[in-house]
Amino acid sequence: MVKGSRNLGRATPAILRSQSSKIMKRAAPASNIENIPRELLIEILSRIAKSSFTDIHNAKLSCKDFHEATEDTHVYRHMSLDDFPLVPWNPLSEKQQSFLTKCKECQNPEIMYRQGVLDYFTGKRPESALGHLQRASNANHIGALYVTCIILLFSGDDELKAAGVRSMAFLKKSNNVRRKLKEHRDKLKNMLMRMWVENPALRRRPVCCTRRDNHRRKRGWVDFDVEEDVHCEGCSADCEIRFLAGSLPQQ
Repeated sequence: MVKGSRNLGRATPAILRSQSSKIMKRAAPASNIENIPRELLIEILSRIAKSSFTDIHNAKLSCKDFHEATEDTHVYRHMSLDDFPLVPWNPLSEKQQSFLTKCKECQNPEIMYRQGVLDYFTGKRPESALGHLQRASNANHIGALYVTCIILLFSGDDELKAAGVRSMAFLKKSNNVRRKLKEHRDKLKNMLMRMWVENPALRRRPVCCTRRDNHRRKRGWVDFDVEEDVHCEGCSADCEIRFLAGSLPQQ
């Protein structure tokens, strides 16, 4: 027996296993991510984008497939803007400005909603506000639908105000929408605190309920948080007007 042949015999299986492992690695199938249909991957990422800009940013940096998919128009259309102030106190960086421009180009409903709110409540471009809000509403943005109703109520035109009353009542017919309205009211209130509200139309407080007693009850006005008790469409709209009037910054 050749010297060392016993050790060679023992080593051979280990060498073969090592070489086999290398071959298997080279022949390994594509990763699970690569096997996900692109349309499904984009839909998953768009839902992440809707809930958190930070999470979608981290996903974008995690791998090439995610990076490419997050650049899809559908993802930008659903992108959350919660991390971006409505009115930035400091100039935006070139990267931030590019991101917001991409959101606008992709018809992101949140950025259209924000622009509509700014245009109307600052009084700078009230004529363009409804256009922005309409486009956001077409994407089922509840906040845009709500602010559109508010604009109609404060229009100073009886027919438009009546349309606002009907539209607000229609919004509240859906229990699902009613639950979301509080969130959008609070969001609008926070937005108004961060801008100069100078639209002269807001100085006139309209009244929608035409009954002499305005459906007053023994216990007084209905609590806004338990507005389910309000069955009069005019009173319901008046509740929204009172809320907005109380949300406007004191100047």
